[in-house]
Amino acid sequence: MKALIAGAGIGGLTTALFLHEAGIEVELFERADDIRELGVGINMLPHAVKALAGLGLMPALDAEGVRTRELVYTNRFGQIVWQELRGIDAGYEVPQISIHRGRLLGLIHRAVVNRLGGDVISTASRVDAFEQNEGEVVAHFRRHDGSRGEAHGDLLIGADGIHSAVRAVLYPEEGPPIWNGTMLWRGATPWPVWRDGRTMAVAGATFV
Repeated sequence: MKALIAGAGIGGLTTALFLHEAGIEVELFERADDIRELGVGINMLPHAVKALAGLGLMPALDAEGVRTRELVYTNRFGQIVWQELRGIDAGYEVPQISIHRGRLLGLIHRAVVNRLGGDVISTASRVDAFEQNEGEVVAHFRRHDGSRGEAHGDLLIGADGIHSAVRAVLYPEEGPPIWNGTMLWRGATPWPVWRDGRTMAVAGATFV
């Protein structure tokens, strides 16, 4: 069996690792020119960490991230509204991990290259159409130079993001995502160790 995956982000690469563990051949198509470690910090809850730990990635997660011990909610003046333990300190079998999104993508990408080989990922190749019959699925993709190609497999997985071309084929009348009017600004800044260095804070949020 062979699986085609549109998108080589965190979701697509993780799916590739699980399929490889199950003995299924994989080929990925990524629209970007390269797999770049972009983004800012994210928090992985224990159920997500458990999945990657099952793939043998716990040492890499520990090397790149922080095992979150505590979550603190404060108002905009820094006064604590609520605090609770997280991950192993809250009784889970695996930790919660605070990690830079790019480093998370990087360690999963390295695992795919080491286990499956770098040639399973075609970059600068965007899947924009597919067709399926009783015997196979054919994915059509466009390269950045304008040329086109196709790949044959037993199944196609759409992991190509919020503007998924695969989903657009399945639901052509759905239209673009509906924006609810909320804007989120994210950033990073150098900061000395706060509390124990393993505490996550949410400040100034609206509490009900």
